[in-house]
Amino acid sequence: MLTKKTIILLMASCLLLSGCAYSQTDGGENDVLTEKKIAVIAENHDTTDIGQTENAQKIRPLPDTTMENLTDAILSISLDEGDAYVDDQGRMQMDLKIYTYDKYDMVDIANLKVGDTVVRHSGEVKVISKEQNEAGTISINGGLENGGFDLVTDDGGIFYETGFNDVKNWCEIGEATIRVSADFKGIDNADLEQGEVIIYPGDFLIGAVTNYDFTPYNTTIRVEDGQIVEMNRVFTP
Repeated sequence: MLTKKTIILLMASCLLLSGCAYSQTDGGENDVLTEKKIAVIAENHDTTDIGQTENAQKIRPLPDTTMENLTDAILSISLDEGDAYVDDQGRMQMDLKIYTYDKYDMVDIANLKVGDTVVRHSGEVKVISKEQNEAGTISINGGLENGGFDLVTDDGGIFYETGFNDVKNWCEIGEATIRVSADFKGIDNADLEQGEVIIYPGDFLIGAVTNYDFTPYNTTIRVEDGQIVEMNRVFTP
């Protein structure tokens, strides 16, 4: 690995050469940089990032929801009108879009440094800068407002990415058709004025459900043995 002294000497050589070229074209009006001046410039140059890439790491999300583990799970979903129906065999099904968000180990984020790479659903990002504010939010590459992204913690040992208005950065990972259990129960708290409403399977079929704002921001389902046994929708501002 190049030492700081070697880096300084290389920089000095480059500056001398560029200085010579410059003096030949300006008719001698500007003096060539002296070695003493070059040494001062080199000493003031930040070389702390040199060699960091040799120890760079890839920070990957924790294992999470995948399209291979939908049999027994709690899933964040979206549902549109007509996506709940009875199939040709007389079984009630739901066509769903499944979502997740990237979760990172708190220790990994604490050790994250310039030169590392963060793996996200949307692609890999090399860390150019990392800042943390008083609230604990960690801004990568200037944060969301400057083309980067922000990570926050729920104090449960993980960090996750947030979008504007502090919402989780949900990513669609696939679509699935999942059978609705005869014991299905929907618990709907989306309307604060109306209060809690219980949704039964047949309500989707007879038009009793009129608000189809089922999104990953407010809706989860619980799947047991390959069947949906419960749906929860919460109020979101």
